[in-house]
Amino acid sequence: MKKQILTGFSAVLLAAVLAGCTGGLFSAKAPMQLEEAWASDNTLKTPESALFDPQRNVIYVTNMNQTSEKNDGDGFISVLNTEGETEELYWITGLNNPAGMALHNNVLYVADSDEIVAVSTQSGAVLGKYKAEKAKFLNDVAVDDSGNVYVTDSEQNRIYLLRNGRVSSWIDKTKREKPNGIFLEGDRMVVAFMGSGKVRLLDPGTKEFTDWTDGIKSADGIARTGDGDYLISSWDGEVYFVNDEGKKWRLLDTKSKNVNAADISYNEQLGLLLVPTFKDNRVVAYRLSSR
Repeated sequence: MKKQILTGFSAVLLAAVLAGCTGGLFSAKAPMQLEEAWASDNTLKTPESALFDPQRNVIYVTNMNQTSEKNDGDGFISVLNTEGETEELYWITGLNNPAGMALHNNVLYVADSDEIVAVSTQSGAVLGKYKAEKAKFLNDVAVDDSGNVYVTDSEQNRIYLLRNGRVSSWIDKTKREKPNGIFLEGDRMVVAFMGSGKVRLLDPGTKEFTDWTDGIKSADGIARTGDGDYLISSWDGEVYFVNDEGKKWRLLDTKSKNVNAADISYNEQLGLLLVPTFKDNRVVAYRLSSR
């Protein structure tokens, strides 16, 4: 009888644990929450990425416009102020399908189909376009302290490296998965895989991946909070809070409104999470706060 009681108790306890954690997603209240601060108007054209420039106190937005596999030249970058108002809709033009961005020493690096585009944030001049051999869909960008630029290719399952004006294949095959978002801070690199929904840690020195969290369908953008935790978007219209141990909670879900959540970014100075809504043609800003 005692054994039966203990077995029954164990089953109840296991059921409670499983109810609170399904596929790594915790049903208990998230430690953080999002509250909408503002939304831009809908004059943007398929915005894919939004990034705050603290030097100029503006927000850059990549616009894919009419998305196409061809290099159609109709993509552009817009400039918003910190209240979401458009300062310059067509700041940089003549791009193809501009996606992710990263800043380093007053240079904005942009993933654009099969090229990495470098733009001076001081003058708005295009400093260079660097062809990535055999690239098909350059997607997101990260830059280290030395100015090395890492760019994911979601179609070729590859990560490219731009160093000293030359582009090379840095990781040729990412376990046959489609890398999308990439984030780098110090020796910590995080890569989101849009096909599998997995997010892995990558050691830049050994190029070895370590599993971290999963279950984020169409995993896209990666942002780091001021406390060292992460926000990860699902292109379908979700944003997840992920702590250092890889436990995740859903903070935002706009799928029912057909509003996407593409390549997000978070800036502690503004206290804002920037969410490009892709087909919805806006950028929506959210304040992140503890519960």
